[in-house]
Amino acid sequence: MAKHLDKFSRPFQNSPIPFVLAEALTNGTGDIVDLVCRFLNPAAAALLQLAPEEVQDRRLSQCAPLPAAGVLAPVQAVAFSGSSASFPYVTAAGQALSVTCYQVMYGIVALLLDPQGSAEPAQGEPSLPDALPCASLELSREGLRCRACNRQLCQLSGRSQKVLLEQQGSRFSALVEPADWPALLQELLDAARERRTADQDFRLLRADGSPVWVSLRAEVVSSRRGITVFRAVLWDIDRLRREGLALRKALSQQEAAGRMLDQMPVGLCLLRSQPGRALTVLRMNREFSRLLELSPDQLEQRLQADPGSFLPPADREELLSAAVRARAGRSPLRRVCRVLSGSGQERFFSLHIAWEPQADGSSMVSIACVDASQDAADQAEHRARAQMCDLLLEHTSLLTLDYDPVQDLAQIQRYSPSGRRTSRTVSGYLKSLSTAAYLHPEDRRRLAGAIRRALTHPGTISSSYRADYEGTGWRRYRVSWMSLFDEQGDIRRLLGKAEDVTSLQAAAEHFRQLAAQHRKQARTCLAAARLDLTADQTLDARAASRSLLRALFDRTAGACLQQMAAALPDPEEQQRFAALFSPEALCSAFAAGTFQLSLEHRVEAGKYGILPVQTSAELAENPDTLHLEAFFQLRDRSAHHLRSALLDALASQDYALVLTADIAAGVCCAWGAAAEHLPENTTFRSLAAWYLRQLPPTSERAALRKALTLAQILTRLETAPTAELELPAPEGGTYRLRCSLLEEMPGVLLVTCRQVPSDGTPAPQA
Repeated sequence: MAKHLDKFSRPFQNSPIPFVLAEALTNGTGDIVDLVCRFLNPAAAALLQLAPEEVQDRRLSQCAPLPAAGVLAPVQAVAFSGSSASFPYVTAAGQALSVTCYQVMYGIVALLLDPQGSAEPAQGEPSLPDALPCASLELSREGLRCRACNRQLCQLSGRSQKVLLEQQGSRFSALVEPADWPALLQELLDAARERRTADQDFRLLRADGSPVWVSLRAEVVSSRRGITVFRAVLWDIDRLRREGLALRKALSQQEAAGRMLDQMPVGLCLLRSQPGRALTVLRMNREFSRLLELSPDQLEQRLQADPGSFLPPADREELLSAAVRARAGRSPLRRVCRVLSGSGQERFFSLHIAWEPQADGSSMVSIACVDASQDAADQAEHRARAQMCDLLLEHTSLLTLDYDPVQDLAQIQRYSPSGRRTSRTVSGYLKSLSTAAYLHPEDRRRLAGAIRRALTHPGTISSSYRADYEGTGWRRYRVSWMSLFDEQGDIRRLLGKAEDVTSLQAAAEHFRQLAAQHRKQARTCLAAARLDLTADQTLDARAASRSLLRALFDRTAGACLQQMAAALPDPEEQQRFAALFSPEALCSAFAAGTFQLSLEHRVEAGKYGILPVQTSAELAENPDTLHLEAFFQLRDRSAHHLRSALLDALASQDYALVLTADIAAGVCCAWGAAAEHLPENTTFRSLAAWYLRQLPPTSERAALRKALTLAQILTRLETAPTAELELPAPEGGTYRLRCSLLEEMPGVLLVTCRQVPSDGTPAPQA
């Protein structure tokens, strides 16, 4: 038969479509009683949570509880009639499926599985793990019902998921021993009122009527309008309770009890607690000693001295207090806690402690423990992944979109930079884009066109647009669309993600402008270099001469900075240069938000001798490589130092005013005491206008207005080395203004002003 079925199963070997071939087994009268799996591809195996080698050629009843007869009725009609049918089906793990079946041979059907979501999904509820029996319980005035359950709970109760959800869903009490139901209901009511985790042991009635002890720990997921939803985990403690009972009974016969305890896979210990005395260890098994990694004698000594020494100091007080409360309430204590073994290794133990009062006032304390370190590690991993997802979404501004092209319906979730999430559903989404106020008018057609291209060209399509979602101005977004297909290969949904890239594009534009500016200014500098600090490479280097290029720069960024520091003749300046411009210092400055650095120093420039220079570095991140790059420029400050020395010497004399004026721009720079009173970017024209406003309106002021212009002074300097003017002082007296050109600084006008003594004789020249 395998050869005949191979032609039907071969196309689905590696197909993403879940596909199953099953043979119908009848009771001889034409009624299906079971199904035999003949082929199961990996996609179907992952959906049903089954291993193909475990179910190959096996009956369905051997792998999972047999579904109700109503579920197999469509399969029976297809297997022996040749028609096709579709019907819903819910797996043991709570996965709702849409099953399409058709006949490939007489009695052989092919099943196509389409996941439709979990049974009764609850928005915002966490999924149920498969490692332990779990259920989602809803407590209301109508009672307690099961909203969802996993495969482990089905196996524990001996019932199918459909029975648990449909037949028993409205009366969960039918699954509980009647004597245990009031205590369980009261514990859930108290937990819902106090918003805490419910913890209760009860007997669960299996399908055959036999009870099994379980411990229920139910965490409140949501509570509103009198309805509380719990996420419950049911621990099978039937073995622990029965073994604890057997232990207490067997203690009367020490020899038989010892053999039984040592064979148990659970760590067990029996203690006697007497008021005012230390604990007495009556019996412990090998597993208990092995879990705590101590010999029986050492373990007995530590238990008698201090039973809490096995607990971490941070957990000791809380657990001992819980034990005192449990003993006072005559109830067992069951807890998963951290324990320090004899070797100092930290483990997680699942403890079950019970107290049995004796007639003499003492108590028998029985302890049962199992190693739950793996379960704790799984829970820690789950919490870590959840925190990682929160971290990835924190301080990000993005949108997620789920678009149904058939209904033209979009579900949009937006995450603000503060972490706030808003959701909304837009009907007629594609049509509304042409008039959407939050979209930039120039980008509305572009976004709609990108969606239409994603519908006609399957794959992933990206586009950018401008939008204002929060009323703070236009922001740039980049959206990517991914197509999802149905069984016929048609696009049934589009999933999109839009991320705010305004700052990224601004940073990229700034980097491009900085690189262009560096290339332009490098021609006028003494030396310039572009260094990749992340890859430790010199990307570009230029200098006024080849000897200077070889003296300052190298292939790697680190060696280049070392050679630049070595070119400084002064050891103190070398230390300052290395502290400011080392690769580590530059990376630290960029991380601290400092992007521009400069230092004035001297450098050995070969044939140019020792020159005063200014080394400046500007840091930026390359948007293409995400590497940190530094743009270095060394500018010759010889003329600047010469001008500073000259003007400082003039400012130290008795001039009322010493300033320089840029001939091209007219901007003035004051020196000496007047520098504190002259505003920045003051021009020669504005300074002359301010002076003239201090004088009364006379013909002399009109003549001065024509003479006190930069153009008139430059005209006089064409025929004479200096231009002098006698200016009346507003407070009385006379000022002598002298203007001349600086030979060392082309394009700079030097202006000095000295007060003329009252006798009319000029002051002595310096």
